[in-house]
Amino acid sequence: MINRDWHETHRMPRNANIEQRIEWHIEHAEQCGCRDIPESVKRALEQRGTPVPPRRQE
Repeated sequence: MINRDWHETHRMPRNANIEQRIEWHIEHAEQCGCRDIPESVKRALEQRGTPVPPRRQE
């Protein structure tokens, strides 16, 4: 289920670097359940030893 209010106020920055993408997707996983974190971001999190947050379920 999409959290439209969150999406409208939290746009991914244009040409986001990996740090910005990680930050956005972590917050997105907590606030919205519309899609999973992309594999490239999951790999970056795993390389840093940061747990991959679960997708929000409603």
